[in-house]
Amino acid sequence: MQMSSQADPVRELLAQQVSGTSENPAAAPMQMAMTTYENWMLMWHGAAFLNQVVQSNGGGDQLFATNWLMGTAQRPLAGGQLLLRSMLSLEPATIPKNGYPQWFQSGEGLINHQHPHDFFMELAAEFAVDLGHQTAGYIYAAPVGSPALGPAGFPHRVSSIEIPQAPLGHHLEDSTHIASSVLTIGAKQKQFGLELSGFHGREPDNSNRWDIDKGSLDSWALRGTWDPSPNLTAQISTGHLRNPEANEPGSMQRTTASATYFENDFAASVIWGWNHKSSGNWNGVTAEGSWRFNTSNYITGRFEIVQKEEFPNTIKALTGGYTKDVYKSKTLLGGVGGNATVSDSGGSHPVSFYAFVRVRTLGGM
Repeated sequence: MQMSSQADPVRELLAQQVSGTSENPAAAPMQMAMTTYENWMLMWHGAAFLNQVVQSNGGGDQLFATNWLMGTAQRPLAGGQLLLRSMLSLEPATIPKNGYPQWFQSGEGLINHQHPHDFFMELAAEFAVDLGHQTAGYIYAAPVGSPALGPAGFPHRVSSIEIPQAPLGHHLEDSTHIASSVLTIGAKQKQFGLELSGFHGREPDNSNRWDIDKGSLDSWALRGTWDPSPNLTAQISTGHLRNPEANEPGSMQRTTASATYFENDFAASVIWGWNHKSSGNWNGVTAEGSWRFNTSNYITGRFEIVQKEEFPNTIKALTGGYTKDVYKSKTLLGGVGGNATVSDSGGSHPVSFYAFVRVRTLGGM
């Protein structure tokens, strides 16, 4: 999937995208199973975790599954490349409506719980064309998709793919990786990119996770990206979200900055997110990483400092974990693992333990 930008900037642009038009470093592997049919290149990849969480301080224990599956179809068209992408999740069936327990998590009306993703995570079409001078221009349209705001969503970020639970700063940093009525235009020349999105700012409807939410383009986002090398991608973005929370009327301005690095099976990200509302300002910083060693072993970590409207005190959380691959076929990789999180907020120090079984796709033809 990694191609020379001098040979074809359009193909490299599309190969680097992971959800919407967000990016991982070009050097990061994209474990897609691929085949061809006539002029189409067909690809699919996904991941599923079966998790058992145990929490102290009465936080609750639960068995649940996080999962997603993406399919893409790409072909030449009118001097450019057409990319069709769909991403689905069975979390509405494998995670309760009130989410899975997670200390100090919040969003979409839930407290101390992380909500399931919608069944339709992305349905999108993107057309990209070579504009000359090593520049690719593109337009992305999606009834459900990801606007140009924030880093790659945590399920697809190369630094977090072995950590099944969401970051506590999710709704400060990358929660718009599922939005409705998204339209993005952008261009990327060599290492610099700029894109503008219009989208519907309301978060997904928690009352029905199986349908496609609808809404007008009432919000906007602007993102600049910088890829100084195949190993590093960075972005800075800002967006105005109109009434994002159904139970908390009011618009917000979200600004984020992030950098993600990948080299020799080591991945790391640093992410900052800031939400400004009439009721106040909230910040979050996330540092996370994953290191694969001896082919089949992974060490993972995440450290967060977060301020949230729902909690009166600053939250600090440290997660450490380990995963071991135990099964491998031509297209699937299975592993077992776990992690532990120690949190601190206003003198409260709950501990959470996750044990999981993981299956993800491998590349192949």
